[in-house]
Amino acid sequence: MAKKKAAFIPQEGSEFTADWFTDLFQEQYGAAVLDVSREVIGTGVGFVGEIHRCSLMWDANRDDLPTSVIVKVPSKLPLNRSLGEGLQLYEREVVAYEKLSRNMGLPMPDVLHSAMDDDPTPWLDTVITFLFSRLPLGGVSWLTVKFLQLASKNPKLRRYVLVLEDISDARPPSQVEGGSLDDALISLATLAKFHAHHWMNEESIAVSDRIWAVNRLPKVIQASYARNREEFVDRFGDLVGKEKMQVIDDAQERLEDLLAPLARDPWTLLHGDYRLDNIMFRSNGEIVVIDYQLLCKGRPGWDVAYFITTALSADHKSEEETMLKHYHETLLLEGITDYSYEELVDDVELTKLLLAHRLVGSRDAFDTELQNSDETFVDVLVKRVVGWI
Repeated sequence: MAKKKAAFIPQEGSEFTADWFTDLFQEQYGAAVLDVSREVIGTGVGFVGEIHRCSLMWDANRDDLPTSVIVKVPSKLPLNRSLGEGLQLYEREVVAYEKLSRNMGLPMPDVLHSAMDDDPTPWLDTVITFLFSRLPLGGVSWLTVKFLQLASKNPKLRRYVLVLEDISDARPPSQVEGGSLDDALISLATLAKFHAHHWMNEESIAVSDRIWAVNRLPKVIQASYARNREEFVDRFGDLVGKEKMQVIDDAQERLEDLLAPLARDPWTLLHGDYRLDNIMFRSNGEIVVIDYQLLCKGRPGWDVAYFITTALSADHKSEEETMLKHYHETLLLEGITDYSYEELVDDVELTKLLLAHRLVGSRDAFDTELQNSDETFVDVLVKRVVGWI
């Protein structure tokens, strides 16, 4: 990783200058960057981050000099930015690259530089946990909205930046179009190896107190559901149907109890956002996994269900058993014997319901309009997840 020479942490594309890159890389490469051209990539699906591909022109002609890099900074959209701060997504990803990249157990891009401001309010998480655990649902909802509003207007937001290897030789599948069964099997085998690598490993979780269990603060999720249910039914009621909507409503009433089993032993480190937009496929069959903002702790079925239901349409429902058995067989080959296939199936089914519940409440969480479409990315996921439950 390049040595951090300066406190300057750029947040705007115009700040990714030749001088800034030279300061980062000259000691490592013994060369200077003369010019930078950049493009914003991943628009419409990047949620809380802004991603730039920066092409670099050097004052030397050598094979070891990167011709392009990826730079990630927080979103400029106020709501998305405030959510990223509230969930500590930016800090979590910087920590993932700084402290886990050499032992992640997933093929990930090389991190060339990372930096973030110190947390100005390290005590705030304790206060939030206390309030969101004790307040009634209405109070949690009001406080959540106010917190997001205040966070989006904070003039002294923390700064974060990641400079990553540009994976230019890989195929990025489209989350919206969906994936193939072959893509799914490769991805699930890699996921199983990742889970096995961190199985019941306290050291993996100890790198950050932002790696929370999947059942953290269920009232926040319930409050979001309550705020958004009416609008959700107006838009998707015919698609979901009254019977399935009743099942999701029942989950709202029992959310804490439903989430609890997914945080019990045996647990592992979860990617948290293991979906097609975050997986790059190379021609030799290898993959590279990106986006580590949602790392969390829980039962492995959470990641498995999240991947299957968001990556593939319900047309693949007949192949679900093939996918689950492929994942579980890989887990066994990695030496994990305390998680039966039956437990996996039960956890996946439970997670499907919880994902459907979570999507009801997600409509006020992101600005996620897709380019050239009247739909949002959440709309696409809702339709896909509903098909699986």
